[in-house]
Amino acid sequence: MKTTKVQLNLYILESYRDMLQRMAAERMLRDPKRSSCASKIGAEIICEYLEKLKKENGGMPNVKP
Repeated sequence: MKTTKVQLNLYILESYRDMLQRMAAERMLRDPKRSSCASKIGAEIICEYLEKLKKENGGMPNVKP
């Protein structure tokens, strides 16, 4: 199964953006060879949450084709 990534624009609180930027900076300090940014970490968090939700509910709740 082929997975295609798409762009999604979100608006979050400035404090959350700052938190994600700090997390990215900490990752870069731990492993400078690996690129990291706030949006990448945000996407990872959202995807992990949605995967967990999907597994708990046996599929996506309230989603109609």
